[in-house]
Amino acid sequence: MIKSYHISLQKVEQLSSPFQHFLPKHADAVTNYYEEKNIQMIETYMDYHSTLIYRLEAYVLEDMVLELKTDRFDFHLLYAVSAPSPIVIKKKKSDNQISLPGSHCTYSYIPKNKFQIHLKAGYYRVYGLLIDVGFIRNSMLHGVAFLHEFRSARLRNKKKLFQTPIWPIKEKTPYQLQRLDEVFFHYKSKNEADIISMIFILFDIAKIKQEELYELLDPNKELAKRVRRCIQDQVALEFSDLNLGALPGRFGLRQKRLIKVHKQYFGQTLVQYLHECIIEKAKELLARYRVGETATYCGYNHTSSFSDFFYQKVGMRPRQYQQHILNIKEHNTDDTRPHPIS
Repeated sequence: MIKSYHISLQKVEQLSSPFQHFLPKHADAVTNYYEEKNIQMIETYMDYHSTLIYRLEAYVLEDMVLELKTDRFDFHLLYAVSAPSPIVIKKKKSDNQISLPGSHCTYSYIPKNKFQIHLKAGYYRVYGLLIDVGFIRNSMLHGVAFLHEFRSARLRNKKKLFQTPIWPIKEKTPYQLQRLDEVFFHYKSKNEADIISMIFILFDIAKIKQEELYELLDPNKELAKRVRRCIQDQVALEFSDLNLGALPGRFGLRQKRLIKVHKQYFGQTLVQYLHECIIEKAKELLARYRVGETATYCGYNHTSSFSDFFYQKVGMRPRQYQQHILNIKEHNTDDTRPHPIS
């Protein structure tokens, strides 16, 4: 993704005399230095196409307001690891704002506009993930209630700032943020896929935290839903892994326990739900790709095996299904053509 936010500070080659120690520089990442009378800031970011990850680290000597400009609307996962007081991003000439206290997280929608960032004196360290939701929207938002509500709110007024209720940075989240520094700011080609998995994990954590804070949870039902989301995430990957063997390790429970809980609340075995997700994905892909490509994207090494599986579940071969889709499109096109007056 292209970096689309710009903070109006004087850019310099190096900090003249650092107020305090900053975190080490990452050789593979882009690093920008900013310095003015009462502030020093280091911006680090890495572009992974579907996601731009960034870290903003600043020392502020006096309370101040920074100017922020955005080139387009974007969705940001924001983690204020350190902040002496809430970071307030406010739309200029408006009461519309979002706020993020230290040691808390939020998911925010930031439209194309000019904003002001209100900062108190102190040390700040913020991690962010600028997310291309068009790339993973269906998988990300499926079955995640607070994100569905957030998306609906955003659609009501695309010019306003929005954010989810904040949740604390505890337990699992610091480990994921540490991985940004230790893994994802060091470029490797496999990170392109791994960063998507990390986003799913962060949203999974966010949903759990949201429900712990704002809803009464049924632990078994929540476990079943998390297992379900994990399968959805797995199938959503471009080259899916059809093996469910990793689930027990991820949840620290035996396979039989996961199967039992999932069937209790959803009436399906894990394999049945996996097959349901694969068929849904296959139908979507067959409308755009050849059968062999679809088979590969769905995790099959042999087109014939995929064809047999599809026939067993749908009652027609993949090529027959593609022809079926084509016939429907042609029929709909014919219906929209003007008919001669008799």
